[in-house]
Amino acid sequence: MKMKKLIALVLALFLVLFLAACNSSTTTPPSSAAAISPTNTELPANSLQGDAGSTHTEDIENISVDIMATNAYVLNVDTNSVLYQKNSDKHIAPASTAKMLTALTALDYCSLDDTITVGSEIDLIASDSSRAWLSNGDTMTVRQLLVALLLPSGNDAAYTLAVNAGKRIAGEDGLGAQQAVKVFVDAMNQKAKKVGATSSNFIAPDGYDADGQYTTAFDLAQIAKVCLGNNALSEIMGSYKIYDTWMNGREVTYRNTNELINPDSQYYYSNAIGLKTGTTGDAGSCLVSAADINGQTYICVVMGSSAGIRFSDCLTVFSAIDPTISLPQENNATPSAAPSGLRRR
Repeated sequence: MKMKKLIALVLALFLVLFLAACNSSTTTPPSSAAAISPTNTELPANSLQGDAGSTHTEDIENISVDIMATNAYVLNVDTNSVLYQKNSDKHIAPASTAKMLTALTALDYCSLDDTITVGSEIDLIASDSSRAWLSNGDTMTVRQLLVALLLPSGNDAAYTLAVNAGKRIAGEDGLGAQQAVKVFVDAMNQKAKKVGATSSNFIAPDGYDADGQYTTAFDLAQIAKVCLGNNALSEIMGSYKIYDTWMNGREVTYRNTNELINPDSQYYYSNAIGLKTGTTGDAGSCLVSAADINGQTYICVVMGSSAGIRFSDCLTVFSAIDPTISLPQENNATPSAAPSGLRRR
């Protein structure tokens, strides 16, 4: 009898413990995250929408900055994280930032040591273009042409590369200059899609304003990222000054239009490593810049700014990552398009 009572007591104790364990394992499901408003102009970076409705999703490291540029995109290249964006999917004129893509496309069909002779294609550029001051008959390597393209932002160098590469693409040495440029620009657009710049359309190899030509801040960051991965292009665009002697004996010295890498500029930043300026009437003043900070590489695209402000805009961005930067004093200027005749960089 005592044994039966003991067994009953043990069973009752086991039942109590079992019920207590079941109650403690029941949890309340977490509440759903708040929806992001589609009317918010500056969306969190992981909700960026492309023109085709594609979503760019990356790990996010948000920074908060106040810049004058109308369009911007900031990317940590190493982590593929978006730090900041402002109208980064809106169509904008590329100005000479398009020359990054011109350089990449040319290198798909030409080697750095290939020899090119400048021809009448340099007469195709607009009268108010920025120039490397090439002359008909100058002979140089493709690398030397890339320097003339990317440092002084030579539109003449852009057309020389486009015509010679276009003839190679078409496989016709006798192709006319304008037809060769068209072949090359078609290759530029194919290259843009290949590197992830899917919301762009290029009309001219120098980025000069043209109907139907557009890009986005996001797309320019994708192009810049590929440029940084090319040793020759990153070395050229990271140089402030390059002296060279061409094959025909002509000596040249070119200085970079990017003030972030000019040691004598108020905008100089020792961690800056490139990339490309741009200025046209439609685009305003633009800068695609890059910097190595604490062992990681960052790309900052600012478009639709003004001449000096584009550099301080990028410094403002980099200072949010690197607090050691001393920002220059600027007037409270508003973003503006380039004055007539300044379709230069």
